[in-house]
Amino acid sequence: MSALLGDALRRAFANGERIRFIQIGGNDGILGDPLYQYHVDRTFDFEWGHIFEPIPEYFELLVANMRAFPYITCHNLAVDDSPVPGHREFSYLSRADVEMHGLPESSKALGSFSRERNALSGIGYSETKFNKIKPYIRTTAVETVPVRDVVERYHDANFLLTDCEGYDIEIIRAAFSGGSFRPKVVQFEDLGQSKDVVQSTLGELQSIGYRISRFSRDVVCELE
Repeated sequence: MSALLGDALRRAFANGERIRFIQIGGNDGILGDPLYQYHVDRTFDFEWGHIFEPIPEYFELLVANMRAFPYITCHNLAVDDSPVPGHREFSYLSRADVEMHGLPESSKALGSFSRERNALSGIGYSETKFNKIKPYIRTTAVETVPVRDVVERYHDANFLLTDCEGYDIEIIRAAFSGGSFRPKVVQFEDLGQSKDVVQSTLGELQSIGYRISRFSRDVVCELE
């Protein structure tokens, strides 16, 4: 749980406005989730939240883990930057394989459209660690929804959070391409993208009024 994000949320919602969030890349809702403890502790006043997770086995866990928070709706969909809904190949590690073969716990959270920008190709994992998970990487077809459709449907969201294992920049660029979506806080993961693409994206966000902060791979943007 990033202190940087918590501080940004406290500043953005200091006037008592309730948080309405879109979270893209939910996994099981607990492992490495930056909001889970906030839900448990009731740190912030959440009005509603929509969480998207495409892998059925993790979606089932997500639904079960979020049941205690009735303001959250879970969607068994992958969000992408395509113009229309469809189906795409998605790579991941099954929870059953992780537990049966003693794989790193973090590998449960490696689902992505890309296998070149994250630990599915060894980025961030040692060679030994990567070789351990490599035989168990699975690929499956998932149902997709365009991020443009998501932000249009939930246009009054005031917080956007993505954790897409290297696919975040595409999501962020597409989400803001319509010109009217302006959540107060945005957090995404900078992983595996070229520095030029990342810097260009951050420059565009700054040009529309966002202040940028970074902690490790997390990028937090606050609307000024």
